[in-house]
This record gives sequence, structure tokens and C-alpha cells, in this order.
Amino acid sequence: MVDKYINNHSKESIFPIYDQYIHNYLQLFIDFTHEKIYEDVAVTAYAPNEKGQFMKFNPVGDNIEFNLFPNSEIYLQPDAGC
Repeated sequence: MVDKYINNHSKESIFPIYDQYIHNYLQLFIDFTHEKIYEDVAVTAYAPNEKGQFMKFNPVGDNIEFNLFPNSEIYLQPDAGC
């Protein structure tokens, strides 16, 4: 019932529904109105290099349309306001 209400009243919802679905958890941290990750969320996204070390930076915090490198790991941390 809640899903149906959110789908029918998406402008009232804080949860972003894109094409009727939440495609991944990262989508919950994106402000689609302004096409950016919410300002109070820190993003760290790296992929493994040729040696397997997570050193290839994914600039998803600057560009939400960036295609992530394969096997990327994304860490999201809420800003505590410090």
C-alpha cells in the first residue's frame, strides 16, 4: 500500500522513483531535481587497478552520469555537520 501511494504521489515522496522503480541504493542518495548527490553525503568510489588495488577513482560525486569502472566499490557516508 505504501509503495502504491508513493508511486501515485511521487512529488510528495523523499524516495526517488525513476521509471517506476528504485534501481539501486545509490539512487536514494541522488537529488534528481538538481542532478547531483545530496550535499550532506560524502562519496568515495574506487575500482581496482591492474594490480587489484582500489586506486581507480570514480568521480560519481561530481558527475552522477559517470559510468562506473567494473568492480567498483562505493562508500556513502552522511555528513555529521562537523
